[in-house]
Amino acid sequence: MIFNWIHIVIVHLTVIGTPWLAYRVFLHRKSPTDDKLWKDSYSGLIILAALSAIAYFTGPETADWAKQVLAPYPQDQVEDHALWGRIAFVIQVIAGLLGIMGWSSILQEEKPASFLSPLLLVLLVSNTFIVFYTAHLGGLIRRLDLMMGL
Repeated sequence: MIFNWIHIVIVHLTVIGTPWLAYRVFLHRKSPTDDKLWKDSYSGLIILAALSAIAYFTGPETADWAKQVLAPYPQDQVEDHALWGRIAFVIQVIAGLLGIMGWSSILQEEKPASFLSPLLLVLLVSNTFIVFYTAHLGGLIRRLDLMMGL
């Protein structure tokens, strides 16, 4: 049951963190990629990728717990949620790796590549919609009355 709570708490952090980082990247897209604002964003990307990994890998335990407490168990809904969660996780890991790339450039006293800003913006905005949809699907699992239109 502890994995269920970890999953639920961490997932909410990623649902909030992804659009927040997209907003930061949008605001600072024209700033030099080695300034303090970008350093904070690179760190945020790395942290969010780690949180996404925790959320993703606690998902199966949460599904097992849901199988015990929900009747009927919405297998199709759980599989859809898992699929979109996997897509969101992979995109977030790529964004986190770009954060590592930004930091490694700075640590080597080089300016991070200029393509990081537009690439991160596309990834994070896309992932915001995917994370929101995944969260919606997760909510439907817990609230079967919403899924059935009752």
